[in-house]
Amino acid sequence: MILELNKQDFCKIRHITDQCQNVEVRAIVNGNNPGRVYVDDSTEPTAALIWIQGQKGFQIVGNVHSQSFLADLEGYIRQHIEPKLKKLNIHSVEIGAEMNIWVEAIPRIFQSRSISSDHQHVFRLTGNSKPIVAVDHGITVRRIDRDLWDSRRLTNHSFLEKKILHFWDSMDSFLHHGFGYLAEYNNTMVSICFSGFVADQTHAIDIETLEGHRRRNYGAAVAGAFVRECMQKGIHPYWDCNPGNTGSIRLAKSIGMSPSFDYQIFWYNLS
Repeated sequence: MILELNKQDFCKIRHITDQCQNVEVRAIVNGNNPGRVYVDDSTEPTAALIWIQGQKGFQIVGNVHSQSFLADLEGYIRQHIEPKLKKLNIHSVEIGAEMNIWVEAIPRIFQSRSISSDHQHVFRLTGNSKPIVAVDHGITVRRIDRDLWDSRRLTNHSFLEKKILHFWDSMDSFLHHGFGYLAEYNNTMVSICFSGFVADQTHAIDIETLEGHRRRNYGAAVAGAFVRECMQKGIHPYWDCNPGNTGSIRLAKSIGMSPSFDYQIFWYNLS
């Protein structure tokens, strides 16, 4: 029987997620970022499906031989999770499998669905890297802090707010666990790079440059500033992107990050 854990009980699966390379999973189970956890047993769980709010997707972890989990997962998602996704205007179910033991199991679990798959790249900073910070005289790169947030002086402050609160429960939580930089042009944020997920000393990067301001090295400026602070403070930056996003891959490499590992993702559309 599958059931949802209360947040105070997420610690019950840390023996599983501590083995995961995906920082997003550990960030949620550690209580830093918002998410949900569904397990095969409330007392001694051995397998779990983890909802990652910031990615609008799931990760599956743990014992691939948990018979109750294998038998009940598809039906549980159909009955209890898919209605919630539809209310959030999410039109597909996406499940990541960083633990390779699940790569063969997932298609069997969802054999009644038209399931597709692909893989994701994860980049990490190499030990001797020195990120290049692009300089453009038309922008100012600023660290995101309480004063900037409270001033609401950016013309698109609502976009900044939406970005941060997509990954974090509050600005206080973000400032306590993470940090970030933005590029400002004429009192408008044109690019942002910040900690999307945090687990221990690993920070997963979220980065975006607004339409109309791309191809001007703004992303390199904020990403370079972010990675430089990581290097100064002993933080490990983590860059997750799909193989088709050649611009993101090129930017990651330009600031000194190298391929670390790949993992599989599966998805099916909701009718």
